Amino acid sequence: MIDGIPVSGTDLTVGGLYILLILLLYFQRIVPIGRLRDEQATTKYWRDVAETKQATIDKQAETIHILAEGTGKTVEKVMTSIQDKAGVDS
Repeated sequence: MIDGIPVSGTDLTVGGLYILLILLLYFQRIVPIGRLRDEQATTKYWRDVAETKQATIDKQAETIHILAEGTGKTVEKVMTSIQDKAGVDS
């Protein structure tokens, strides 16, 4: 029995097998190999896109972190220099 369809190996003729195949394809119980390969290729493409995007995001985050640290150090040096020129004790 296949999902409510009573099937016996000895009862099906060639026409019955053909109709059963068409029904299984129609209700997507079996999938043609071409469609499966297309879906696998699409999945691989989007997985690669996601990995590339994540690598870009990681690189940007690292760059922003480095730039923020550099900016902080620069601000600290400028403020110290201003305080030194003004004669203010820190």
